[in-house]
Amino acid sequence: MAKKPSMDTIRTPDLDNLNAKQSTSLNTFDRYTRAEDNSGKVRADFTRAQVVRDFEVKKEPDPDDPEVMAKDFSARRVPKTAANALDKGVKIRGVYVARRRIITAVCIFIAVVIFIMLFFPPIFSANDEMSGCRREDLFADQGITHYKAQIMENKHVYNIEALKSDISDNYRICTVAFDAKNYMPFAVSVDDYVIDSGGDYDGRVVYSTYLDKDSLTIPPFSSKTIKIDVLIYSDGLKHDDFDKAITSLTFLTKGTKKHIGKSIELPCIPAKLSVSDVITFDPDV
Repeated sequence: MAKKPSMDTIRTPDLDNLNAKQSTSLNTFDRYTRAEDNSGKVRADFTRAQVVRDFEVKKEPDPDDPEVMAKDFSARRVPKTAANALDKGVKIRGVYVARRRIITAVCIFIAVVIFIMLFFPPIFSANDEMSGCRREDLFADQGITHYKAQIMENKHVYNIEALKSDISDNYRICTVAFDAKNYMPFAVSVDDYVIDSGGDYDGRVVYSTYLDKDSLTIPPFSSKTIKIDVLIYSDGLKHDDFDKAITSLTFLTKGTKKHIGKSIELPCIPAKLSVSDVITFDPDV
């Protein structure tokens, strides 16, 4: 009776006494050669194995290193979600507007309001009822030469050559009134009201100046009437020409300032005052 195969029957070949079949099998072996037990498994091949080299252990980063601190700061920046929140739309009258645009518009509006409050002058409009002409004896106690020196020192002289007659009746002092409205919370002061443009008859205009010191200050949130005196050489002018010589004038505030509190003064944009052609000035007063 045949015996069942067992592990005891397996013998390793004698390498010193190999037969031809064993010698050929060993000399032609590669990794695709199947095992002798016909299992179909591919034997291991270590010819392509990588050489193991020494490896370097990474050190822990130094938290005090400037580069590490910069990277850490960059990593902690405000997340993009906060920036994206400004781009979200807010519905205004059925239209979505980005919050960023709304905030920008509000900031611009506030800046414009502050600029107007600090640097814009009051609004002036001509007052017909309080405007008019009068006669004065200009040379009663002095000659024309002394009078010229006096007005050159104390008034804004526009054209000294217009003062060419020593007869007072050839001149008229015209008072031009304006209503000044100050809508801002700061008082406004001016040094004088000067002629910016002499109009159609600038050769006839001698000087301009404020009538009284009360015209130099305009309180906050108030309206007041200011008066400007203009000396006109009237000899030879017809009624219409005389009237036009005044109504075509343009004045400018000189030394305009905004007063913030008791100690702060800010230079203010000068105001332009145009005489209305509705006003009538009578040279025969």
